[in-house]
Amino acid sequence: MIPLETRTLEQCLACDSRRLERAAMRYQWQGGTFPMARCSDCGMLFLRVQPAGETLARMYSAEYFEQDFRCGRSDANSTDESAFRAENDGLLDRFERWRRRGRLLEVGSATGLLLKRARERGWQVTGVEISPDAVAHARTLGLDVHQGTIADAALAPDAFDVVYLGDVLEHVPDCRATLSEVVRVLSPGGNVVIRGPITTHSLARRLGLALYEGLGRDIVLSEPPYHLWEFRPASLARLARAVGLEVVAIEQSKISPGRPHGEKSALQSLVMRTLDTLNVPLTAAFNVLGDRVLLVARKPTPWAEPRPLLLTAREGA
Repeated sequence: MIPLETRTLEQCLACDSRRLERAAMRYQWQGGTFPMARCSDCGMLFLRVQPAGETLARMYSAEYFEQDFRCGRSDANSTDESAFRAENDGLLDRFERWRRRGRLLEVGSATGLLLKRARERGWQVTGVEISPDAVAHARTLGLDVHQGTIADAALAPDAFDVVYLGDVLEHVPDCRATLSEVVRVLSPGGNVVIRGPITTHSLARRLGLALYEGLGRDIVLSEPPYHLWEFRPASLARLARAVGLEVVAIEQSKISPGRPHGEKSALQSLVMRTLDTLNVPLTAAFNVLGDRVLLVARKPTPWAEPRPLLLTAREGA
């Protein structure tokens, strides 16, 4: 077995606080233990021990895009254009309310399906992706995709009208540094769209964490520790504001109960399925306790007066 390369965080990278407390969840993977912490100051949940270097890069091989893409919630291959066309068109419809055929950057562009569709609709597109396999596929489509992180790409400042991060910010080693670089390359008045999982925010997961914390035990996930950051709406909004963005909207959704994720007993699966079934209409009606989030933020223009925060519903905690 190849030795694991890891790092241990002694402070919250979202707010720099060193006041960390235990959270009742950990990953066990390839002989390594990856416990979760909670920042006492900003509420961010994150893995205190994280995969790093070659270990982190190895996690995003071609197998990831075949088996674990979208947290294993999608049965479609990441190169299947027809499977994601409606979703991508829905995103582009939204972007085009702000900018008609503007300059689009996708951070974590995977195999390039969104960028390909955006180019077909008249956008100027650029991508950034860490996986060499995904980049290779995107380049066969004739797309301009940089391999590595957004910092590695060394993009020009104020170069994009819209920056999209879909199911990516939870994977990056430093969520604040990544979002700060997004702000640097975004034009004044431009929009950032962040979409991804907020799994620990849902009803079943909140109750589960509270129960295990009360018992002094951990929820153990025997799978790769892909999610270095476990966002919730409030902590994600706080992070966006910390890097200078104006939060415009936060929309939560709840994935309908499906096949169990991870190893669970029959009783655990039944309880979670019941709670998830109740959770779906609750989230739809009140924009609370979702397990997916879409955050829209804006880079202020230097001459603009600060605008009041507009949310579609409550952020949650």
